[in-house]
Amino acid sequence: MKSLRTVAGVVSTIVSVAVVTAGASVVNAPDATAAPGDFLITKEVPTLQDLDDQVAFLIETPASDEAKAANMEGGMRAVVVARTLYNIGWYRAPRGSNEITGPETHAGNVHTAMLRSKSAGQPDLVARVVWKRIDGVWKLSNSSVCEGVKAVGLAMACDF
Repeated sequence: MKSLRTVAGVVSTIVSVAVVTAGASVVNAPDATAAPGDFLITKEVPTLQDLDDQVAFLIETPASDEAKAANMEGGMRAVVVARTLYNIGWYRAPRGSNEITGPETHAGNVHTAMLRSKSAGQPDLVARVVWKRIDGVWKLSNSSVCEGVKAVGLAMACDF
């Protein structure tokens, strides 16, 4: 009888972990239209949390280039920036972090907010960031990606 309770406990734990793991992919996709492992913001007006999650998705996760490209105005041409920042690791745990805060503005297909990026041993970067709604999806603008390239001092062209 004791071994049956132990097996039941193990099964319960496995199911709980499976539910939590499945839920984690939903956290990375604020809209139900995104496939597992992808991230798309398709709401009329994004929330600060949506934008914060998107920046984390782009800079702090090893998601596929295709998934990241779908979130950037420059598409596959701009992914090199997100991939480089992820690989360097300056702005992701344990060395750094990013946070999207207000004030924010919204006018039609353009939304702005503030980004604060932190990295150990470096001054905080604070910048106004612009998102554009293109084909129903909020994407990080090319102008903001280029400003980030300059602010961080990456030696790459902004020709996307």
